[in-house]
Amino acid sequence: MTSTLKPTFTYAVKYLVEAECKTPLRSGPADGDTESILQDHNHHAFLQGSSLAGALRSWTQKVYPSMVDVLFGNQKTPGHLIISDGILPPDAQQYVRPRLRIHPRTGAAEPNGKFDIAHLGAGCKFQFTVTWLGTSDRLHELEYVEQMLAALNGGQITLGAQKTNGFGRVQIQVQKQEYNLTESSGRGDWLQDVDNGKPLTLPKLLACQEVIFTVTGHADSILVQSAAAQHYSDSSYTGNLSEGGIPILPGSSVKGAVRARVSSIARFLRMDEQVVSGLFGRKAMNGDNGKQGRIVFEDVLLSKKEKRKITRIRINRFTGGVMLSGPFTQEPLSSDVTLRITCPAQDATACGLLLYALRDLGLGLYSLGSGASIGRGIIQVEEIRVSAPENREACLTFQSKEGNYTVQDDQGLLQGWIRQLGGGNREGD
Repeated sequence: MTSTLKPTFTYAVKYLVEAECKTPLRSGPADGDTESILQDHNHHAFLQGSSLAGALRSWTQKVYPSMVDVLFGNQKTPGHLIISDGILPPDAQQYVRPRLRIHPRTGAAEPNGKFDIAHLGAGCKFQFTVTWLGTSDRLHELEYVEQMLAALNGGQITLGAQKTNGFGRVQIQVQKQEYNLTESSGRGDWLQDVDNGKPLTLPKLLACQEVIFTVTGHADSILVQSAAAQHYSDSSYTGNLSEGGIPILPGSSVKGAVRARVSSIARFLRMDEQVVSGLFGRKAMNGDNGKQGRIVFEDVLLSKKEKRKITRIRINRFTGGVMLSGPFTQEPLSSDVTLRITCPAQDATACGLLLYALRDLGLGLYSLGSGASIGRGIIQVEEIRVSAPENREACLTFQSKEGNYTVQDDQGLLQGWIRQLGGGNREGD
């Protein structure tokens, strides 16, 4: 009696992905150490294949849930995809950012709230492969794989940690290589790992589930101080946080300011505090692992062409005199500002709260960066443009000198969010 072994796959497709980080990338060890990045045995930074697979699977679960087990497998059956580690070059630029946890009620720093975040800089490049194994009658699954790659290229899928602080957005170029294993030439190429792939034109992204808020304007005096002092002549000053020679306003800083404003609006609307923590996330508590937010804030790149050093003094609050070693120097910038914030399209409450908070930023009701008490960080917003799925758009245009704005909302996008919040009938709404 003889038995015939059936092959588990007769067709293979390999996608070689060349990725360039458009925002910083955080890949950290599992022990929770935020001051180092994940490295291999050669001390080279890398992104684990399991991390890549997790990000791709999460998107597929939301958009094409019926394909999750087919592509990624489950506890009973393997999936059809194999995803490699992301390999970074040895000279990938690494940075460390100082961070501070703020108590949501008091607005002051939390005890032991200061920490640093190590990450790879925007502009670094890495490679990984996505390999599909199946049969010729299952080639339709490749449509979902390529939609997934389009979502990665379009920013709907981000990689690594610190995603809601704007990390992990990449743009990709893809080479596609097919192996027909029912033919001897295909089997030979597969066994010898021959790669004669052709450039893949990524398909139009069919599934868009995000609303993008783009805020453009100008800041006459914005300050984002770094942790390390810089020295010149016979004195020193604390300069602006910079990466790659470009001053930045971190997405986490923008997130903190907007979160505080959303909290105030939510209290005014008598919403539960957990609504805000659900939108912006929270740290671990009560034995859990914390909660990731749903709104994503990207870094703001600032111009360094218009900057000036300003020396100030510290006053003793008891005597009214100048403190010893009181003079210090800062370097506020005059810069154009563009904020890019994304929010789940299906969450009308989140979109409405964010709309109100950004409108208040445009009205000058709060600031970004350091030095708010002395007038730093006021943004002269020119426009808030809103882009939603199905090509729905709206726009708020500000006249900064008059302190008012006009609304273009022909499709009723903003009005729908306002109705969801129960607003629109109070004076000033």
